[in-house]
Amino acid sequence: MMIFLLTECAKKSVATSQSALALKVALESQQNALIMLERVSDNANRADSSRQINHETNVDIQNYVNSERKKIHEITRKLEAAQQDIRDFENDKTDKKEAEILANASRTVFESAEILRIMEEKTKVIVDFLGSETFSKSEIGALFRPGEYRLIREQVREGTRLFGPVVEKLYVFANKYKNAFNSLKGQIIVTGYSDATAVEPGSALYKDLAARLSQSENITEPGQPDLNRKLSELRADAVRQLLERIIADRKKEHANLIDISVQTLGRGEELPPGLPDEVLKNDKRRRVVTFYWVVLPNM
Repeated sequence: MMIFLLTECAKKSVATSQSALALKVALESQQNALIMLERVSDNANRADSSRQINHETNVDIQNYVNSERKKIHEITRKLEAAQQDIRDFENDKTDKKEAEILANASRTVFESAEILRIMEEKTKVIVDFLGSETFSKSEIGALFRPGEYRLIREQVREGTRLFGPVVEKLYVFANKYKNAFNSLKGQIIVTGYSDATAVEPGSALYKDLAARLSQSENITEPGQPDLNRKLSELRADAVRQLLERIIADRKKEHANLIDISVQTLGRGEELPPGLPDEVLKNDKRRRVVTFYWVVLPNM
C-alpha cells in the first residue's frame, strides 16, 4: 500500500500541477473573451438598428466576431486536450513522457495568450469605434443648384469646408492606434438624397438622366423616382470626388496612417434619417448627403 501511494505522488509533480493551473487560467480567459465578443456583436447590432453605423459595417464586425469565435473554440479544444494529457499522465493512463506533455501544454498556453492579445487589440478599436459619433448629415442646397450635380470652383471651396471635418475624424481616430497596427482601413459611405420634385420631361436634365439610366440600368422609360434616384447618385459621386481630393491632400502628411476609400449610394426620394413621414415633397431637408465613416483594423 505504501509503495502504491509513493508511486501516485511521484506522478503528480510540481511541474504538472503548475501546468494544469496555467491551462485552467487560459481556458477561463478564452471563455471571458467569448463573452466580450458577444457584447461587441450585440452592440454592433444595436448600432445598426438605430442607424448609428451603416449595415455593411455591421456585417464586417459580425464576420470578425464569428472568425474570432472559431479561433477561440479551436484553441479551447487544444487546451482541453492538453489538460487531459496531464490527467492521463498523473493517473498512469498514457505512454507519453512528462517532458513531452509539459512542452505541449506550454506551447498551447502561449498560443492561447497570443490569440487573445491580437484579438483584444482589434476588439478595442471596434469598441472605441462603436462608441464614436460616426454619422453626419449636410444639406446640399449651397453646393448644387436645382437640377445640377456638378460642382463649380466656388462650390468646391464650400464643399471642402463642409466635408473636410469628416475626413479629419478618421485621421484623429486612426492616430490613437498608430502604434498598435501596421495598417488601418477607413471608409466613408456617402449617401445622396433628393426631394420629390418632378424632373420636367423633355428638359436637358431629363434627357441626361434618362440616357444614363438606359445605359447603366437598361431603364428605357424612367419614372420620376428613377430620375431623382439617379440625380442623387450623381450628386453623391461629385461629393465622393471632392472627398478623394481632400483625402489625397491629407495623405501627403500621413502617408501610412490609414487607407481610406469612399463608397457612394443614391437613395433618391427616400426620406433621410431623422425626417418625419409627413415632410413635404420639395422640403429642402430632403436634399442632403449623409456620411457614415468607419475605421477598423484589417480583419
